[in-house]
Amino acid sequence: MVPPSRRPGAAAGPFALPSGTTVRFVLLIAAVTTVTALAVNSVSATIVNDADLPQTANYLDCLAAAADEAAGRRAEDPSVFVPEPFEHGCHDPRGLAEWVPSAATGCLLLVIFGVYLALPRWRIARRRYRPLTGMPELSATLAALVAETGVRARVAFLAEPLDPTIAALAFGRVGRRYVVLSGGLLALSAHDRPAFRAVVLHELAHLRNRDLDIGFVTLIVWRMCGPPVLAFAGLAFLLAPVLQGTAVVLVYAFAAQLGLLAVLVTLLSRAVLRSRELYADARVRRWAGGGDSLRRLFEGHGRGSAPQAPAGVRGGRGVTRLLRVHPTPARRLAALEDDGVLSRVGFWDLAAVGAVVAFVHQIVAQGPAGGGFRGGRLPEHVSAALAAGLLVTATGTVVWRSVARGPAPRVGAAGVGLGLGTGVVTVLKPSGLQMLVTLDGRGLSYVLPYTALLCLAGWALVRWLVTVAGAWQPVVEWARRPWLLSSLVLALAAAGLTTALAYLLSLPNLVVYAASFIAPDVPGALVLVGSTVYLLGGRLSTVLLPFLLTGALVPLLGSVLASRRRDKGLGTGFGPPKPVAPLVVRLGLPTALVAAVLNLALAVLDPLPEYDWILLLALFGLAEVGAAVWATRDDAPLRLVRGLVAVLCCGLLGALVWITLVKALTSCLPGGMPCGPLPDAGQLRVAVLAMTLTAVPAWSAFAVVDTITTARRRRRPPPPTPGPLHRPW
Repeated sequence: MVPPSRRPGAAAGPFALPSGTTVRFVLLIAAVTTVTALAVNSVSATIVNDADLPQTANYLDCLAAAADEAAGRRAEDPSVFVPEPFEHGCHDPRGLAEWVPSAATGCLLLVIFGVYLALPRWRIARRRYRPLTGMPELSATLAALVAETGVRARVAFLAEPLDPTIAALAFGRVGRRYVVLSGGLLALSAHDRPAFRAVVLHELAHLRNRDLDIGFVTLIVWRMCGPPVLAFAGLAFLLAPVLQGTAVVLVYAFAAQLGLLAVLVTLLSRAVLRSRELYADARVRRWAGGGDSLRRLFEGHGRGSAPQAPAGVRGGRGVTRLLRVHPTPARRLAALEDDGVLSRVGFWDLAAVGAVVAFVHQIVAQGPAGGGFRGGRLPEHVSAALAAGLLVTATGTVVWRSVARGPAPRVGAAGVGLGLGTGVVTVLKPSGLQMLVTLDGRGLSYVLPYTALLCLAGWALVRWLVTVAGAWQPVVEWARRPWLLSSLVLALAAAGLTTALAYLLSLPNLVVYAASFIAPDVPGALVLVGSTVYLLGGRLSTVLLPFLLTGALVPLLGSVLASRRRDKGLGTGFGPPKPVAPLVVRLGLPTALVAAVLNLALAVLDPLPEYDWILLLALFGLAEVGAAVWATRDDAPLRLVRGLVAVLCCGLLGALVWITLVKALTSCLPGGMPCGPLPDAGQLRVAVLAMTLTAVPAWSAFAVVDTITTARRRRRPPPPTPGPLHRPW
């Protein structure tokens, strides 16, 4: 066995995978981009694109009247075709100006870049920092600390002698970094060198963690997009009553979206700044071989390396805790005792992920000119790909860090938060609210069921990501670049789940259409279920099949690779138990053959001609459940994944064998058609369709059975351990 210290990924600790600071910063940038696009698109649609507010309001009122008229005609006669808006004389006054959002985004990036370059010199001149001269012994100590920590950047130490507090601050730009030491810290270096060392190491840890630019860019974008956007949202809310008709609803929805995004930007910026401080403490703890020096600093001096909260914010509970720039000393002490605090999966963290993903999907789907008109199909595909990539990678990284810490974490509440954040923002988008208002509120009944569906989907996604991380973790521990391998696995998962996420996010518009034009008198929950099943029936090959294959193959591939490493003696201990069932059983081949023969007998006997296909699919479904139970009868891990593999293989092989037997029976008899028993491409597509139709109910039934049997096994007392005189021969 290889010692743990020699494992390539084991020594990296909390820094092996992308940190929580990086994940939060990516979400912050996505939220800021969404704020800019939303504000620019909404303003340019009426000002830059030669369309004034009265014309836009008249157009929206015309759309509302056309929708009401079409809904009434469709309710009286379902065969009536629902006309397009322009057939009612509704003409969109907004033009197409694709350069407006791109130009605004480019200007914003240029301003941020200019402020980033000018900030260090401006700060040095404004605060009157002085070079650290006349203290050769202290300068030598600081140079030794830089060399000891392995920081490769050029670091210049400055002094702020008039500041009596114990504080330090690292700042600068790429290629030139500064660390300023306060007068109180310089005085501390004379009589408490360990505390002085801990403060300096904390600032150098920001350089080593590469989060210095993240911190200052976070402050810049918040000051540019936080309070100004919140004020703009309040102004839009106050001006909404000036308008009339449907435009009022859109302005209110626009103001609510801007306000929510401003709050998200504020909370995410604070979370980024708090997270980078905790990771800097973790780096100092690793350098010092423990947290004693920082613990003495927090307990003896009552503060770390910078002010603990923004001006006017006190306390550490409720909203004030979320607005703090630095974590409280109590939280920093808790993180020093257990760095698992850095890897916890929280409800509100994943709720923010879901909200940002939903906002990104909405804005990108509107097209280059905004407003959702003349966008084409390309923005829909791009928005789905970006949303899936952001959702899976952000959530997966957070979950993976938690799994790497030890046993499988409790993620049920966090998964519900992920779905809730996605559902609330999706339901409250302006186009959805407009449809709800203009159609006499008939679509409101779907809101709660749809939000519950997304909460269930979020819970299932997070649980599945825990399974993926657990299966791949032994492989990642041996990788030279663990973050790269984990990122590739999550990217593969995101690619497979893109169409499923796009389907879920597009359901509201489709359900509102069904509730208005097809089944206006049916309860919203039933319309949601019926629409989901009906629409899914036409998208089996693009939505459901990639979803099933991704859910089965991604964790299974990681488990196989980890098993091979254990077989080569590279694993830890004996590793988890392996499946004892033969490969043909794990692939569901025996049950597939039995189901094919029984279905052939039913086809010959034909007891119920009017239910032929129902009996065929039902028998294959029962066979798939049996195959999953048979393949997972041992105590090997990944039972649900192995069951899904058995279901898919049994369904596909059984359908192919049945088709082969039917063709052989009908075309190879004397006097029959030319013999061709092998299935062709069309029959292969039929087999895939049959497998996809039966896989979901069969796997769901197996999951229920497995949950019940697993609970019973856990309640049983463990078998007695054989002693030295009773060997298990």
